[in-house]
Amino acid sequence: MDLFDSIGETLGGVWDSASVGGEQWLDSWFDHEAEKVASAAPEENRVPQRQEPAKQPTGQPIYTGSNNQTMMIGGGVVVVMMFMFLMMRGK
Repeated sequence: MDLFDSIGETLGGVWDSASVGGEQWLDSWFDHEAEKVASAAPEENRVPQRQEPAKQPTGQPIYTGSNNQTMMIGGGVVVVMMFMFLMMRGK
């Protein structure tokens, strides 16, 4: 009788562990799917109106100002050219 009791308790413990683990896995899967559906809602993923860049009537973005890196490179080239010009004149 002890053998049957121990086997029954072992199988019961295995069944309990499997059912609890399966239930947790199923709950997490449902939560993940619900999050995917919620994140796919376009009204929640849109950039707020106040943060959108300015656009032309055609929908093209309006670029204002210039790139600082381009200005720095251009300024560096001008400085080097002026230096070279002054070096050549002083010769």
